[in-house]
Amino acid sequence: MRLLLIDRDPAELSGIRWFLHTYFPGDVTIELCTSMSEAPQSIQQFEPDAILLNIDLFPNNRLTALNHTFQKYSGAILAMTTEPLFKNALKAIDLQVQHLFVKPIDLEVLKQKLTTISLRTPLVNNATVEEASEESFYYQLFIDSKPSSVKAAIHFTMIEPEHLETLKKLFNWLQQTAIHYHMQVYPLSDSIVCLFQTNDMKIVEKDVRTLIKEWRLTSNSSLNIGIYDGEPTTLKNMYIFTKRALHQSFYEGFGHIFYASKQFEAQPFDPLLTPEEQQLLISSLEEGDLETVKTFLYQLSNEGIYYEQDDLRIHLTSVLAQIRRFMLKYKLHEKAAIEQNYRQLFHLIIEHPIFYTILNGIISFTQRLIELARKARMEKRADYVELAIEIIDQQFQDSRLSLPFVAHKLGISPNYLSTIFSKKQGLPFKRYLQQTRIHNATKMLVETDFAISEIAQLNGFEDPNYFIKIFKLQIGMTPNRYRKSY
Repeated sequence: MRLLLIDRDPAELSGIRWFLHTYFPGDVTIELCTSMSEAPQSIQQFEPDAILLNIDLFPNNRLTALNHTFQKYSGAILAMTTEPLFKNALKAIDLQVQHLFVKPIDLEVLKQKLTTISLRTPLVNNATVEEASEESFYYQLFIDSKPSSVKAAIHFTMIEPEHLETLKKLFNWLQQTAIHYHMQVYPLSDSIVCLFQTNDMKIVEKDVRTLIKEWRLTSNSSLNIGIYDGEPTTLKNMYIFTKRALHQSFYEGFGHIFYASKQFEAQPFDPLLTPEEQQLLISSLEEGDLETVKTFLYQLSNEGIYYEQDDLRIHLTSVLAQIRRFMLKYKLHEKAAIEQNYRQLFHLIIEHPIFYTILNGIISFTQRLIELARKARMEKRADYVELAIEIIDQQFQDSRLSLPFVAHKLGISPNYLSTIFSKKQGLPFKRYLQQTRIHNATKMLVETDFAISEIAQLNGFEDPNYFIKIFKLQIGMTPNRYRKSY
């Protein structure tokens, strides 16, 4: 768009020019004219699409050559005035001015008026690209690996909306912006490809920044825009590299520009929880230690360290599995609202595009579970047998572990624990504890070279002879013979 600014104050004109060059959603070329006597020559040489003039400088005499020049002018005229006087309004009407501003000009309104004018301006296609049909474009984008028929004077970009349901609205909006006159727009299932018909990267960067800003004002949501800035290649390769660059939004969020040449390097990462990590999470949940859970999760988002999205999602579903165990233990899954929130959290982990939102969702849900579990304990609705088994699994190496010890920790009587434990597990508490210790001892006999007496102590038996006796009763042979059999 070509715009001619006419006013005697060069400083004010320079300010308007700076604003439009910075914030106008599209290419705009601006010429300044500080004298009404020079206006006819500027109009003839510059051929502006629109004129913004100070109408205070315009003569009242309709017979002047200047008046004749403006009467013949076919573009849009906007005017400004220092004072909203009736005579100035008459001049504006006579010139068929589309809008009369009173100084100081509201620059946002000026931008809106010029945007409307630019949309009505007939497009003279000076593009150096060869227009391809949509069918040909999509074929090149996804299938064809041969050199593209699109020439070098384009820039490939992809736009992703923050909310996928606004994709159609975004597509329609892009077709109505002033920038649209020099770009081709192609919708995909989750994004929009825009081919900017220019080889000037600065123009593209200015336009995409404007798109992000204007879309936020229009829809109260953000965009991410990927720009291919590599060597000329096929449309298919441009798409692959730019799409990969947009994957960085998983860490960075929305409202950003990502370049195909600037991509993070993913670090190797085992997505499955180790036994130690599982134990840490369970212990933290039991103790109501939300800060430890937060620390564990936030270490995944340390600045400058990146992992593959799929690995992180698998890792977080493993975390969710530990949370599920905690829910089942306290019968929290029986609460319909909690169960629904759990399922929603699962989908959040699998589907949500922003990692930080997923982490906050897990933390918020975990905090609620800890509070409900605390209430469940107070109401004695917890499964005491499951809690006792959890304590055994955690502390069976401690020789002091006993039925009274566990009962005291759970806040119930030893007799009550003994009764419900035997009823649910089918064997007494002491026998279950011995089985747990002997089971772990069998592993140590095979996997380590520790002495029998040391294995006994590491599994809660202070007396090695008693350990050998219990081992033989349960396994059918002595620890020494068991080790030799392997």
